[in-house]
Amino acid sequence: MHNHSHAHGAKGWLKWAFLLTLGLVVVEFAAGSFAHSLSLISDAWHNLSDVPSLALAWLAIYFERKPVSPSKTFGYQRAGVLAAFVNGIALLGIALLICFQGYERIIHPQPIASGVMMAVGAIALFVNGAITLGMMHGREDLNVRAVFVHNLGDALSNVGIIAGAWIIHTTGERQIDPLLAFLIAGMIVWSAIGIVEESVNILLESLPKGMSVAGVAGAILEVEGVREVHDMHIWSLSSRSHALACHVRILDMPTSESEIIGERIRQTLAQKFRITHSTIQFEHTHPPGEFHTYMPESAPHGETYNPQDFPPSVGPPAARKP
Repeated sequence: MHNHSHAHGAKGWLKWAFLLTLGLVVVEFAAGSFAHSLSLISDAWHNLSDVPSLALAWLAIYFERKPVSPSKTFGYQRAGVLAAFVNGIALLGIALLICFQGYERIIHPQPIASGVMMAVGAIALFVNGAITLGMMHGREDLNVRAVFVHNLGDALSNVGIIAGAWIIHTTGERQIDPLLAFLIAGMIVWSAIGIVEESVNILLESLPKGMSVAGVAGAILEVEGVREVHDMHIWSLSSRSHALACHVRILDMPTSESEIIGERIRQTLAQKFRITHSTIQFEHTHPPGEFHTYMPESAPHGETYNPQDFPPSVGPPAARKP
């Protein structure tokens, strides 16, 4: 519920961010062309790349909240991850274009209207700063965090533009402008690489960031009644939703007793690792798996259910039929 409220609030901010950014792009392109400022034009390109990013993020939050269907059994939870991946790739392309234009501007410098550059930089700082503050509460979502990082980088680059305009005004050094463009491009690359890396990990169903298979298996083995864990797989459905599938060996017991162990495992996974979707297969005589086998004690296979061996906290064992 907490995450959904953040996502709903972020959706409202995304709508306003889209409109404000679109207006800012028009102003920066016009002012950059008039002032012959490559840093303003570069920042306009940077903000223009945010326009489809914001639109995709807006749509992604809408799709993520759609219910599951027979053909989409996990729903659309990865819509935001896919949008973040596309945004990151687009940003890398924009950074290369800015570097190319900066190289050309160093070879062929142009006079710059520093006053216009400073005024527009201040307007851009106000807009991007407001959007960044609005996105702070939804940063747990990878898609929203991508927008947050983009606009935080925009705001920092606006500070550089204002400072660069002041230096150009006081010293007349025109090479400051393309150098600022390179700095903006570097910030774009830095933010884009992190977003692409995390989104690729989720799309490839890699282990969630900050987890280890051994650590999760160790927590499961601490649950009373668990004798072995193997064939374990952990992946992310989205930046907020993690899933697990594993085989757990227990003693031979009725289903009513094994369900108690299963519920304890699910609670442990949710509380310690935020794994809210788990598929646990209980086994008794199955040999140890070949993939990620964890066994804290050596026990012969084929053992039968013995009430004296079973932890008393699980509850009184049901009588087995002969």
